Amino acid sequence: MSDMILCHGALARNPYFMVSFGINIYSVEELCYLLMTNACLVDEDLLDEELCEFLIKEANMAELGHNLRAMLRGKCRVEDFVMEILFSCDYASGEELEAVKATLIENSGMDKFWKHKVRGDKMLDSGRYNHALDEYRFILENINEDYDIKLYSSVLHNMGTTYVRLFLMDRAADCYNRAYRIGRQRESLISYLVLMRLLMNRERYGRFVLRQGFEEDVLFEVEDRVKRYKIPDESGEHYKEVKELRKAKESGKVSEYYDKLLYCLDEWKDQYRKSMSNTRT
Repeated sequence: MSDMILCHGALARNPYFMVSFGINIYSVEELCYLLMTNACLVDEDLLDEELCEFLIKEANMAELGHNLRAMLRGKCRVEDFVMEILFSCDYASGEELEAVKATLIENSGMDKFWKHKVRGDKMLDSGRYNHALDEYRFILENINEDYDIKLYSSVLHNMGTTYVRLFLMDRAADCYNRAYRIGRQRESLISYLVLMRLLMNRERYGRFVLRQGFEEDVLFEVEDRVKRYKIPDESGEHYKEVKELRKAKESGKVSEYYDKLLYCLDEWKDQYRKSMSNTRT
């Protein structure tokens, strides 16, 4: 793709919301970029009359909009619909367009629900947690575990990780537990036990694991992860930050105290999300 792209359409005042990707589109160039970078995820949801309206009324691409509308009425294929959009804007080279077309054809037979999972995972990774949950819920509401055990358990696990990043720990634990009971994946079990270890006091947790009879190597790994999540000792970065906060408060510097407090909380939340973000299947 060239470094500079000549824009053919207008910047819309009223964007087109692409439900499949959870984002607003303001120009035909943005649409092309999205289609090219996510070609493997494009499906029949793109075949939308409202997209044609957007191109005609908002993006100054009336000819393209009318052509696409005619294609919709002729029951066109997704790959033909996408290529019509890309060809109309001179957005990419011939070689790049051929690569996109090959990807579209190759993934046209990909299971619909696996596409929704991949899309949800992309939203999870980019921090669009509510959109990720929408994708995961759509899957769970439309299939049961017998449809595809691997898919079902993986969706539950990643939904748990999404809830962790939203600090909804009880919901996350329930998702990890269900994921393990269905898929029997070690990572789901460990993620579940880590949350139980953090949510329960030590005595209650001890009774819990004793009653369940988990293997020792699993419990050792849980403890190892928990240690990494806890605030470090006096030589650690967080201890120094807390000490500075206490000093600001005791000296009566209220404004400085709250500024530092909010900054530290945001930093700690971000670090915690990152520490728990590696658990995705």
